[in-house]
Amino acid sequence: MKKLAALMLALAMLLTAACVASAEEKPFAGQTLTISTFAFNAELLQKNIYDPFMEKTGCTIVADGASNAVRVTKLAEAAEGEYDVVIIGDMFVKQLMAEGKIDTLNTAGLTNLEAIYENARAPMGEGYGPAYTFNRLGIVYDPAACPVEIKSFADLWNPELKDYIAIPAITNTSGPLFYYGVAAAFGLEPGKDDDAIFAKLSELKPNVKSTYTSANNTITMLNQGEICAAVLLDYSYTTARSANPDYVWVNPAEGLYGGYNMLNIVTGSRNKELAEAFIDFYLSYEVQYAEAMDGVDSPVRTDVVLDEEHAQNFTYGEMVNQLILPDWDFVTANLAGWTERWNETFSVQ
Repeated sequence: MKKLAALMLALAMLLTAACVASAEEKPFAGQTLTISTFAFNAELLQKNIYDPFMEKTGCTIVADGASNAVRVTKLAEAAEGEYDVVIIGDMFVKQLMAEGKIDTLNTAGLTNLEAIYENARAPMGEGYGPAYTFNRLGIVYDPAACPVEIKSFADLWNPELKDYIAIPAITNTSGPLFYYGVAAAFGLEPGKDDDAIFAKLSELKPNVKSTYTSANNTITMLNQGEICAAVLLDYSYTTARSANPDYVWVNPAEGLYGGYNMLNIVTGSRNKELAEAFIDFYLSYEVQYAEAMDGVDSPVRTDVVLDEEHAQNFTYGEMVNQLILPDWDFVTANLAGWTERWNETFSVQ
């Protein structure tokens, strides 16, 4: 009997130890993290980020994917606590901050923060979330279909490209970057020379088949021959080349206008500690390397080294220091006026 009792006690201790170990290994078991994120590359994000994080922490991730503009509206209308993390472009972070929808976070608890480029650690100010990738604006074109070679934004005004190009809507993340690119192409300055910039955009209108809000739809148009060139952010080139490896990427002669996609906590999150753990995980070497190798995002970690094939369409290495970053406070202050004039120019195509 004593032996049986001792055996049962030992078993109980082992089970208790196992439960404690399990709790330590999965500190967020039973919690749900709701993320507002992009709609594209969902399968790769699931593989590289969501599944490993859920396995590590024991939480459940609910990802709500949509365009930037749609998600800004949804977050503005959401009940407090409905979302925990927002993954979104820099221009939209500024909008959400102005609406009080972005919370600060404990950056001291982010173990991976020191491993990323300094200019990615707190792009919107101390206490706010980091960038997890850089991007830059360029031109993708099909040399087999395009009647001219393209090397710059200015080349898009060539009359041989009539009804044959796509440009981003001004309300896209890439829209203001293109606005800056247009200004640079003709020696103009946003805010100071807006009349002249819009005059140049009016001259471009005959060549514009689409002012897009969806990069994926634009790539489809390129694949179907409806257009021969599109102004896109670099990460879209991966998708484009998967359909046609002969598509050419152009770093415009006017310069590398770019920005960030960022990770932030939504005001009112009921799972803030879990949200911070997720942001830290997103910056880990494993995630940053996997996303880069799958052609999803350029890494912000300085220790992620890519070969030429994987680096070719990313904002990576020395290119990070060449980025021309808009003043997003200035853009936000002027965007309503620019949008009104843009819609008048392009009749909201």
